[in-house]
Amino acid sequence: MNEYLNENVCQFDNDASASSFGWNFQTNAGIFLFLKYMPEVTDIKIESKSQDIEMTLGHDRKVFAQAKSSQDYTAIKDQKEKFKDAIISLARNPYEGNQLIYISNIPDTFKSVPNFFDNSIIAYNDCLVGLKKEIDETILSISKSISQKIKNETKPKKIAKLKQIKSKVKNFHKENLYISTIYPYYGNDQNRYIKISDTVLSFLTDTIGLPREDAIAIKQHLLEHWQLYFEHNSTIKDNNNCKRISKEDFTWPIVAFLVDGNFPDIDSCLTFLPDSAIKNEVARIMNDPKSFYHERYEFSNRVLQRYALFKKEILGETVKQPELVFIKKYGHEFINEFTMLGNGDTELIEYLTKVFLYKILANNRHVKKVCTAVGVKI
Repeated sequence: MNEYLNENVCQFDNDASASSFGWNFQTNAGIFLFLKYMPEVTDIKIESKSQDIEMTLGHDRKVFAQAKSSQDYTAIKDQKEKFKDAIISLARNPYEGNQLIYISNIPDTFKSVPNFFDNSIIAYNDCLVGLKKEIDETILSISKSISQKIKNETKPKKIAKLKQIKSKVKNFHKENLYISTIYPYYGNDQNRYIKISDTVLSFLTDTIGLPREDAIAIKQHLLEHWQLYFEHNSTIKDNNNCKRISKEDFTWPIVAFLVDGNFPDIDSCLTFLPDSAIKNEVARIMNDPKSFYHERYEFSNRVLQRYALFKKEILGETVKQPELVFIKKYGHEFINEFTMLGNGDTELIEYLTKVFLYKILANNRHVKKVCTAVGVKI
């Protein structure tokens, strides 16, 4: 049983970097859980001080998740091995009002009901009687294995540590336990991300309320963006809240990806006549993921509020293409947002400012839809 109680587990080391596959699964499990808990969830951390995945729900409640995976789960001698390791780690987290999740890519961890947890998040209290019994016996076996390890240990500090772990496992609050399996999750990207991609599509159609064709059009780009974002975030040291990914930061790219891919004609709004060279440079910057910064809710809200005041100004007038009239008249108020992207080129900065303003105004419908669906206030 010693393999369930390796030194890393005993020291509660959540580092998944030893296995690139494990880290990859952890990232995608974070995306899966964040989408499943929307709109109640407010933020997420990958590789936090507390667990592999840590999320905050309303009223400061927490979700602590252990993400365990195997590149070839059929080669594991004991399918419960990773579950036991996860329980040892989860047992240290506070229980009251919180949820403790074991999430893996192993579909038949529990033999009594194989595949019971596939692509769902199911509470221990909602499990079938036979399945509860199997979980109970598994957790009891962890405590017994720790007792045996204590007997064989001679170093006082390690004995004290093991006794502490045993106490936490013995008093594990199963009513706070949730189990989830992402399956299938193996092989190349085409197989590995099938269910993650399905979850993204379901989120966009069922939670956000997008037409299916719109959701299908953006889901792959959105998933790839989230994967890169989460992978980068997992490498950041967890201090001063810098690892935190807010719901706002997570969901604003949806709005950006929904923008019509056609390049808008805003020549009439500019103070100069643009040539193809500057248009190509603007298109390049717009296609750079880092430029999504200017689609964030805070900035979008500022633009939309200013536009609402403008519409009151022209109330009763016949104005064709009011968006373009607004941009021509008030676009200069937002120039400072784009100075860094323009590298001192005043014409480029003006063009960038006004093309992004047009995108936001044209996308107002999507902003409101996404905000309402995920519980973001702007």
